[in-house]
Amino acid sequence: MTNEQSIDNELFAGRKPDDTDSEALLAQYKLFVQTSEALAARRQGVNTFFLSVNSIVLAASGLLLRDGLLNHLESFALICLSLGGSVLCFAWWRLIVSYRQLSTGKFAVIHALERRLPARLFAAEWIALGCGKDPNKYRPFTRTETGTPWVFVALHLAFVCAGLYVLKV
Repeated sequence: MTNEQSIDNELFAGRKPDDTDSEALLAQYKLFVQTSEALAARRQGVNTFFLSVNSIVLAASGLLLRDGLLNHLESFALICLSLGGSVLCFAWWRLIVSYRQLSTGKFAVIHALERRLPARLFAAEWIALGCGKDPNKYRPFTRTETGTPWVFVALHLAFVCAGLYVLKV
């Protein structure tokens, strides 16, 4: 059984919907599309939160280094702050991956529901975008999105190195 068939079986409890189900099916479809929109909004909120927190951590790290002369306590604080920022970045990355997986699942269900509707708008859009295989037609934002936490990790690790350098001097 294919994944598509499994989704159909689960959605329709192993039976074929008939004409009497069309209103309920349309209402469920609308509700499910709204949940995918809410997921995208929540995902953007998470990205905004982590971008803000990491910016604050980097600004604080920069303030510690602004004079260039750190004592051992300030170096230790810089290292801890930067390692904490790196941990936050890993959590951020994991959340992005999780949201991508949830979104993929939601669109699989939306496509399955559309197979029972007169028009398959999301499926047609996906075909128009080359099913994600042609980067000239569609380049997933998730690639950029998953790279952003790692850029911040690199910046945090640079501050860790600076703190370690001061401790050794």
